[in-house]
Amino acid sequence: MKRFPNITVSFGYKLMISYFLLVMIPVVLIGYYAYTTSVQYVKKQTIQNVTGTLKQVRDNIQEKMKVVERVDQQVYLDQSLQQVLIKRVEPYDSYQITSNNVVPRLEAALNLTSNHIALDLFLHNDTLPEIFLGNTEQDPLSKGKKYELFHFERFEGLDWIRMFSALKTDSLWEQVDTDAKFGNVSLLRKMMDFHTVSPIGFMRITVKMDDLFENLNYGNSNTGVPSYLAVTDERNTPIYQSIQNPLPHDWTTKPERYLQIREPLEGLNWEVMALVPLHELEKGANKVRNVTLLVCLLSLTIFLALGALISTYFTKHIRKIVQSLQSFQEGNFSKRIRFTGTDEFARIAGAFNEMAENIEGLIQEVYVSNIRKKEAELEALQAQIKPHFLYNTLSSISRLGRLGEAEKLHRMVSGLATFYRLTLNQGRSIIPIREEIRQVQSYIDIQKIKHVDRLDVSYDIHFSVLEYDTVKLILQPFVENALEHAMFEDRLHIRIVAYLENGNIVFKVIDNGIGMSPETVRKVFADKDQSIGYGIRNVNERIKLQFGESFGVTLHSGLGIGTTVRIVIPVYKEEYRQPNNGQNDGMT
Repeated sequence: MKRFPNITVSFGYKLMISYFLLVMIPVVLIGYYAYTTSVQYVKKQTIQNVTGTLKQVRDNIQEKMKVVERVDQQVYLDQSLQQVLIKRVEPYDSYQITSNNVVPRLEAALNLTSNHIALDLFLHNDTLPEIFLGNTEQDPLSKGKKYELFHFERFEGLDWIRMFSALKTDSLWEQVDTDAKFGNVSLLRKMMDFHTVSPIGFMRITVKMDDLFENLNYGNSNTGVPSYLAVTDERNTPIYQSIQNPLPHDWTTKPERYLQIREPLEGLNWEVMALVPLHELEKGANKVRNVTLLVCLLSLTIFLALGALISTYFTKHIRKIVQSLQSFQEGNFSKRIRFTGTDEFARIAGAFNEMAENIEGLIQEVYVSNIRKKEAELEALQAQIKPHFLYNTLSSISRLGRLGEAEKLHRMVSGLATFYRLTLNQGRSIIPIREEIRQVQSYIDIQKIKHVDRLDVSYDIHFSVLEYDTVKLILQPFVENALEHAMFEDRLHIRIVAYLENGNIVFKVIDNGIGMSPETVRKVFADKDQSIGYGIRNVNERIKLQFGESFGVTLHSGLGIGTTVRIVIPVYKEEYRQPNNGQNDGMT
């Protein structure tokens, strides 16, 4: 079977690759979101501009319609004129009455507007003379403003009169008679006697659509994009369209190419329509796409350059630490790490150098009178500072760096530096209980980062015990033992307790783990040669060597229940304590 060669990828390349992926994915997602959002905004803004312009055009048209309607109201609501129009007169009085009472009022109504307008009255009263000024086949507005009077009976057979008579509405805007031919539109009105509510006749006011819809020729310049404006009827047939920019030929056959926006005209079954080509909307979207792509590429380049610098920085420091650890593992304790600055790497280097110096000193300082105590202390120290613990922690730091977990990486490096500083403690075997608690806290902080949510630790430390001293490293081995042997479910809870009891100090390390059988508890203290319970026996022996046989460690455990470690030491305070260079900053 063919075996593939082992390919070693350096920490720097792993960090760079992870940083590239962590940077590229957010940049791509943010760029895509920015692009789609901007495109939607551009389209929405364009539609709003077109809609606003269309509403303005509609309002202008309706305002012009209201001017025509005011002419209509002037005639329709004039009760004096109404009485003249319904009064039957003798032939010899009709001309004078028309000249003095009808014509002035019609002329006054026409003067309400400056546009060309034709006012026609179709009256049931046939005693008044007819007034007509031109050929019915000609454009009624060809000579400007005019008014005419007709006898209703001569026109009642016309289709548009029959149609309007049948409607229940009193007024209507409609193209009738020759309006469509000459580009006109008419306002029709049924005239009634206000007293008898009987019909007087019809009124028709005709205006030019060019005058009524002239704003369609100027509205296109305000939309922001090329568009087409028109007025359509209820059958979607163009009644009027912009002279400067008429509707394209394919707007009905290929409607998918255009965005249609419509606004209804009050009083008419017509709508003002804006037709926007979709490719004009895409032009703005393309500009946004190009700008977004440029910004994303520039951001990615800058982030990758920063990533390369960060990767180089971390790789350089990690390489120094690994080389020193390899020398340390080979027995060369004279190797030192040199880092400048005050960051976590410098603190690790300081702790490592201090550890190496202390170990060298401990190797040389062997006194016959204290040999058993020092050997037990060195064995405990060796158990805590074995390179595999630091290797595993640095491996976790590397993994956090690849994942971009900067906060967790900072906490683990800081915890590791604090752990080794407190573990070494300048070679002293007796330390304040405050520092012993902080040392186990730093170890737990590192483990909680590794185990994420699987580890839960609580503290119940009575402040009265913090002013006394203890043998160092009496709590951490039991926490480590619980993590290695007691965790069997998704979560492990450890409780650390310290309090005064009958002149002694009692520590407890309680877990809810798998527990031990009575036979296993017996073996822990029975045989010193076996590996099981080595850390427990080590702590027990060091306490007894320092304080006497009446103090030490006891275990209470049950399978499936958990384990309680009880450590008892006397109330003790060392008379002479070396300064700690300001590093003991209290409980956290």
